[in-house]
Amino acid sequence: MNALDTNDEEFKLFKEIFEGKLDDIDMKIYRLLRNNGRLTDTELAEKLGVSITTARRRRRELQEKGYLQIMGLLYFGPIKIAYADVIVKLNINAKMDEVESFIQDCLQSPYIYEVTEYMGNYILLRFYEKDLEKLNSKIHEFLQNRYAVSDYNIMVATITPKAWNKILVKEEK
Repeated sequence: MNALDTNDEEFKLFKEIFEGKLDDIDMKIYRLLRNNGRLTDTELAEKLGVSITTARRRRRELQEKGYLQIMGLLYFGPIKIAYADVIVKLNINAKMDEVESFIQDCLQSPYIYEVTEYMGNYILLRFYEKDLEKLNSKIHEFLQNRYAVSDYNIMVATITPKAWNKILVKEEK
């Protein structure tokens, strides 16, 4: 995929979804940085065909608005780290402060690398650990006997071929 191609299916979807919020340059900046978050403003400018000042200003605006965050992605597959998605159903009888306290505990846990809240009293927690046995133990240890948790379902990940819309290198067997 060419990050600058405005005729591909993904770019057309972006235009439809982000209509009026992001323009073509914003979307191109996102795609270029998604493919290589280490691009300098000079490299961005060259690829976009704009001045360095324009590239820098546009990137900074996206970051200041909170639309763009440049992050590293640690891919667990090649380093043989066990990871799982855990869908947590919140107890509808739990008080708001009990749920907020539980979420704060999730945010503070070094074993949880992502927390996403969903409508309908669900939370996705992404755990990782050295091996499956320790992973399973950590998940149960963390979630059992919490009033805010009604139920949970553990889904052990086996492979992540695509993350944040980036095709990842396949693990060598």
